[in-house]
Amino acid sequence: MTLSYLTGLVVSGRVTPGAVAVFMAIALYINSKQAFVLWMRRREGNPSRSLAVFVLQVLAATMLLLPVLGKGLVLLMPYALVPFAYLLCLKFLGEHSIITEISGFVLLSLSALAAKLTATGVIDPVLFTAVAVFFIAGVFRVRVQFAKGMLQRILMIIYVGFAIAAYWLMHTPVLVLLPLIDNLIFSITLYRLKLRVTGWLEVLKGVAFLLLMAMNYH
Repeated sequence: MTLSYLTGLVVSGRVTPGAVAVFMAIALYINSKQAFVLWMRRREGNPSRSLAVFVLQVLAATMLLLPVLGKGLVLLMPYALVPFAYLLCLKFLGEHSIITEISGFVLLSLSALAAKLTATGVIDPVLFTAVAVFFIAGVFRVRVQFAKGMLQRILMIIYVGFAIAAYWLMHTPVLVLLPLIDNLIFSITLYRLKLRVTGWLEVLKGVAFLLLMAMNYH
């Protein structure tokens, strides 16, 4: 979420005082997931308490956004379908479904949209899509590492091709997808790497993406 948000800011070319408040609001929205999961699974003696925590976190996050975005918050309303879709996937498909994981990364990518709206007052769906397409690749990368099956490897290669095509259609510089070369190399060679190292590698790729977006996105 942090890298996605920073991407929105660097692409905007400016940082406003409200950027911190918006970042805190997004963090609250994301952290509310834990309370929602506890309520959904009914593992506590009082599930209504978890639901109350979830609602309070969402309300608190919205109250943080209102003074900063004001009427601009209305522009984000159509994108409310994204967290709603994620919560539905979480409830009916489970946390480890590939569709849930993909929708989770799409949800995190909304932070780039919010960052640019905060800085410029403009909604940029192309930026949102570009960020989501890049970070979703991480879902397929981790699945290749766990399963190492031919299907997972082929899907990873196909997804990189899809990402390139999507960027070309959006007139977004394909060069920013350069970090995904690692995904292709790993899918072909299955070079050995500990899971913890993979996590740090994904962070480094995200930082590289951030820098490339800053230099190439218009």
